[in-house]
Amino acid sequence: MALVAPVWQVVGYQNSGKTTFILSMIAYLKEKGIETAVLKHHGHGGKPDSTAWKDSDKHFHAGAAAALVEGEGFIHLQGRMDEESFLHKNLALLMVFNPEIIILEGYKKAPYPKIVLIREEEDLSLLEELTNCQAVLLWPEVNKNHEWIPFDVAVFSLEENMQIFEWLMGKMKLNHERI
Repeated sequence: MALVAPVWQVVGYQNSGKTTFILSMIAYLKEKGIETAVLKHHGHGGKPDSTAWKDSDKHFHAGAAAALVEGEGFIHLQGRMDEESFLHKNLALLMVFNPEIIILEGYKKAPYPKIVLIREEEDLSLLEELTNCQAVLLWPEVNKNHEWIPFDVAVFSLEENMQIFEWLMGKMKLNHERI
């Protein structure tokens, strides 16, 4: 299945505000009538915690490759994937929900366009390590004119959520025109 929705990454170190920013982004996009899907990388090591020990969890822990439970239109899915293709398969899975944009939280090494959250000056080194950085969202303590920030990357402060969301809307229109 080919991806249809544009994929954007929100990356940064732990406690840089990624989840809070994504929640604001989802609310903004929903207000504009844009359906989103989010894939979060559990970057803290180990498997994500199971929500409850229900029948579907028992099926999964007994060895099923995947277990899905549905009720009133809501699903809970657990599955095992080989690490070579998990990102691509997860993105393809999200396409079932017909999003107009997919937001990745984390997956720093993936090739998709990135919004990088910078909480401290030392975090600016991420801009040298990562590819396809499109925008930087700086905490107030970080100098906007820092030499680590490439000239072709849009720079926003944390207080400018609306401006970065409007910027993203413009970029999404560009992506749709290219498809």
